[in-house]
Amino acid sequence: MIAPRSSDNDGPLTWIGSFPVHVSTVLAGVHGATLILTALAMAAGAETALQAFVFSSSAVVNELSLWQLATYAFVHMPPYWLFLIELYLLVVFGREIEGYLGRGAFIRFYLTLLLAPTLLFTAAEWLGWHTGYAGSSALHFGVFVAFALIYPTAEMFFGIQAKWIALALLAINSLQCLALSDYEALAVLAVDSVAACLFIARFQGRLAMSFPTRQARATVRAAASSRQPRPAAAEPEEEDLHGSIDPILDKISRSGIASLTARERERLEKARHKLIAKDGGA
Repeated sequence: MIAPRSSDNDGPLTWIGSFPVHVSTVLAGVHGATLILTALAMAAGAETALQAFVFSSSAVVNELSLWQLATYAFVHMPPYWLFLIELYLLVVFGREIEGYLGRGAFIRFYLTLLLAPTLLFTAAEWLGWHTGYAGSSALHFGVFVAFALIYPTAEMFFGIQAKWIALALLAINSLQCLALSDYEALAVLAVDSVAACLFIARFQGRLAMSFPTRQARATVRAAASSRQPRPAAAEPEEEDLHGSIDPILDKISRSGIASLTARERERLEKARHKLIAKDGGA
């Protein structure tokens, strides 16, 4: 794990004894606390109260329950042993990503993964696709995807590189969603994976998203105007009209007009028209 660390990284938020507490650590603690609260609410038969925090595209659009855009990820449903894997992904790999991106960029990254699926689902509600979702499995899988993009050759289980493990898990999760016809979960998995790829690519400078300034546009226009085709150079007979027809007039005086060739007659006629036009313009 030798990717360069961000200069924006301020280190841990605090220390608990000899254990560093990062933003990813705090997020893991919040998810752990909400898991306990979710389990207690379900045990007390308060599933209706939990529904207020589960994402529902119709509730967001029709009832303006905007908090559901984010709170869905903190409503954890059984089986809970899978949540231990999520915590591992967030604490271990999230800490590495936080060190690479820096604290501020890591927070923006996490918010991107958190909000991207629900914002997309909210837009789809206007097209008649009603969706609902809860849990953070795809969100934290996106964290691992980002780690695999930053450290693709990092050896993990049995010496397998991170990039191959990420691809294998993505394939397995996608097939599971298809087998269960859980298209909402499949869409969230796809959106979070793509969002992680785009964020890391943008951070690494591989995805330029800049727009030209006014000065740059003016420079481009000036350069374009300087490349405008210039008028073709005038033909020699047009530069010195009288000088070009003097030999023809001399030939007429010596041998008569019948001695002129077709080209000489054409040049003489052009010169006559130009002299008439010039005299008329004057």
